[in-house]
Amino acid sequence: MRPRCVLCQLHEAQDVHLLCDGCRSDLLWRGETVHVQDLSVQVAFAYQWPIDRLIHLYKYQARLELLPVFQYGLTQLQRPQVDALLAVPLSPVRLRERGFNQSHELAKRMAYHWDIPLLTHVSRLEGLRQKGLSRAERLQNLDNAFVIDPTIHVLPCRIALIDDVLTTGSTLLSLAAYLRAEGVEEVSGIVVASQHQHRSNK
Repeated sequence: MRPRCVLCQLHEAQDVHLLCDGCRSDLLWRGETVHVQDLSVQVAFAYQWPIDRLIHLYKYQARLELLPVFQYGLTQLQRPQVDALLAVPLSPVRLRERGFNQSHELAKRMAYHWDIPLLTHVSRLEGLRQKGLSRAERLQNLDNAFVIDPTIHVLPCRIALIDDVLTTGSTLLSLAAYLRAEGVEEVSGIVVASQHQHRSNK
C-alpha cells in the first residue's frame, strides 16, 4: 500500500516525493534564476500555499519526512556547475532551538543527487535575530557573522549556497561576500522558495 500524501493526508502519494497528484499540482512552480544584487539564485517554488506551510512544519516542528518534497523542487532546477555545495549555517542558539539545520539536511540530499561535494567547514557566529529586521538592519547584523574552520586552508573555487527560503537575500549576500573575501571565485545560490519577486532571468 502506498503511503499517504504528506500534505493532505487524504490520498495516496503517487511518487517518491510523497505527494498526491492534486497536491503536487498545487505547488506554485517558479523554476527561475533571480538576482539579488550581484548574486544569482535559482528558485524552485513561490513561497505561497502549500509550500510555505510545508517549510514551516519542516523548520519548526522538525518534520523531516517532508524533505522529499523540497528535494523534488530542487531536482527540477539546473544542476549547478560548482565545486561544492554549502548549506547556509545556523547560529548556535538557533541550532539548539531547532535541533537541526534545515538547509544542511537538504544540502546533504542534493550533494548526493548531484554528486557534488558538500562543504561543512563554515560556521555562523551568534548575532541578533534576523526576523523582524529591515533589509539594511539584516545586512548590518550579518557583518562578521561567519567563520571558516582554521584547518581549511583552501576553499573550492565555485560554491553554491543552499537555503530554504529567500526573503531579503541579506543572509545569502553576506555569506557570499565573506566567501569571496576568503578567495572563492564564484558564489551562487539555490533555494526551495522565494517570498518576493526579485529581478529574474526568464
